[in-house]
Amino acid sequence: MLSISLELPEFEVIKQLSFSNQYFVHVQKKCHEERCPYCRCMTSYVHDRRTRKVRNLPILNHSVYLFVLVKRYQCQNCQSIFSEPYESIQPNKHQTNKYREYLFELCQDTTIQDVSRKQDSVFDLRENVLLGRSRKSCPSSKTNS
Repeated sequence: MLSISLELPEFEVIKQLSFSNQYFVHVQKKCHEERCPYCRCMTSYVHDRRTRKVRNLPILNHSVYLFVLVKRYQCQNCQSIFSEPYESIQPNKHQTNKYREYLFELCQDTTIQDVSRKQDSVFDLRENVLLGRSRKSCPSSKTNS
């Protein structure tokens, strides 16, 4: 098995699987407690767990998919249930921030359709990445009334 750093320090690798053109890497967050976003108290009580499939940067021309074990915590102070946050993955996204940046850079020299074809992904994903990135890059215009 090939051992290459994912350069995602918040995660520990649980298992790796290698296929002809893909790597599947099962990971979980190293931290075992989180701060409640509502009352700001720390909790380690895990309400449940789910697995989220997340696309990461390719390695040696192989697609890399992370299977992230997402913990949902229940705050013992206010009883709220919340998912653990990640530095490298935006909420409700299925690509790492690095992969989204990589896609944006690829689209600078070619069409969205070409990048989509080469990355084995749907057109909507590329368009979504570009829209999200362009909103960050371009300052909104202010009008004086």
